[in-house]
Amino acid sequence: MRNHLCLLFLFVMTTLSSLATVANAYMNEPYPPFIITSPKHGQIVKPGDTVKITWELSPDTKYPLYGYAASRTSRTVAGLLPPDSSSTERYIQNIETHLLFTNFEYDWIVNESTEPGTYQLGIGFYFHQASPVFHVVEKEEDQISSLTR
Repeated sequence: MRNHLCLLFLFVMTTLSSLATVANAYMNEPYPPFIITSPKHGQIVKPGDTVKITWELSPDTKYPLYGYAASRTSRTVAGLLPPDSSSTERYIQNIETHLLFTNFEYDWIVNESTEPGTYQLGIGFYFHQASPVFHVVEKEEDQISSLTR
């Protein structure tokens, strides 16, 4: 009986060790599991604009959702980030909290509460990937009214 318990313990520890190694190896991959392809670098948007957000999987990605989206539903979060943010930095503003990762695109309508500024767009809830830097500017009517004051 004691030998069986020792063998069972050894089996459980080996299994847990291999699972931890797989997860750790994935997180240390030299490339991201997916890339945000739009918005483009330097793109200028303003409140009321519809921006097509797109992303694609990196070649040979085995676990694209790990740390980025819920495994059961493929749902995740998209939000605005400051330029040069880290992969775990909190979003300045959430854009979508039920983004379906497997759609590989999302139409974002820039709302009035989005402050003018320079941003990156992030996708993911624990870790996130970030788009190239883009710019949110005031609507033309707002720019004209501020000039006439």
